[in-house]
Amino acid sequence: MDEKNEKNGVSDKNKDYSRIYYYPGCSLMSSAKELGESLFAMVKLVGAWVEELNDWNCCGSSPAHSVNQDYALLLAGRNLLLAERQGIEDLYVTCPSCYVRLRTAENTLKYNPDKNEILESTLGRSYQGNVRLKFFLEILTDSRKEIFKDAVVNPLKGLKPVLYFGCLLTRPEWITGFDVLPYEAELIQFVDSLGVETMRWGFAKQCCGAHLAVTKSELADRQVDKIRENAKRSGANCVISFCPLCQVNLELRGAKDTRLPVFYISELIGLACKLKNCESWLKKHLVDPMPLLEGNNLL
Repeated sequence: MDEKNEKNGVSDKNKDYSRIYYYPGCSLMSSAKELGESLFAMVKLVGAWVEELNDWNCCGSSPAHSVNQDYALLLAGRNLLLAERQGIEDLYVTCPSCYVRLRTAENTLKYNPDKNEILESTLGRSYQGNVRLKFFLEILTDSRKEIFKDAVVNPLKGLKPVLYFGCLLTRPEWITGFDVLPYEAELIQFVDSLGVETMRWGFAKQCCGAHLAVTKSELADRQVDKIRENAKRSGANCVISFCPLCQVNLELRGAKDTRLPVFYISELIGLACKLKNCESWLKKHLVDPMPLLEGNNLL
């Protein structure tokens, strides 16, 4: 066992050593860098190797399909063609909005030959349907969750989060190809294993306003205020989000005096396992989580 793994309690024999290909999307390169950095550290903890889809482009989320559906299809479809060309069978997507756009394009190209012809005439190839799209939560297999649990050296006692899934992940499975419902109870158990006390509430799937925060900010403010108010009523002192856009809205929008820190699950894994540079991720937040973490002696 090497020094890094010994510190985190991970035996080499339990490591994964698989290769995980992912589509980063625009947020991971900009406003959600802390999600990317913490995800990569989380994956490395189990010994897996992360590799980005080469030459990827924006998937068109979210305005493109509202303006021109064919252009939106071409944007997302090109990424699917790249994955096929690069021999990628499982492509993980970190953003729910990107995931829905890529999944929608996949279904459209599979079941509408005329749309696949548009893709071929524009980009020189048709989509053969050889790529499986997966949301990043599917990285958390049972064996990997056990590795994370065993690596906890800094139980996050004092944190009382609510899990916020948002509306994109909870759309019908025939749209997303991903049913969040079976994951909910398991995610709560897993997060609790990090030492937190997960609070129960009824607003986990309410829309935060999404991209309306740009065009109708007052609507997004009202949505976020309702979500935060219900989180606080449940006894929560922070939120766990799975979406970069939701995370920004929940920290930025709404009344300033009611704001709560909003973490990604990968950040909490990093804190609980004392992964290298985990504190640097937190400095990118719009709501400073340091007082909460320092007040509970978690840093």
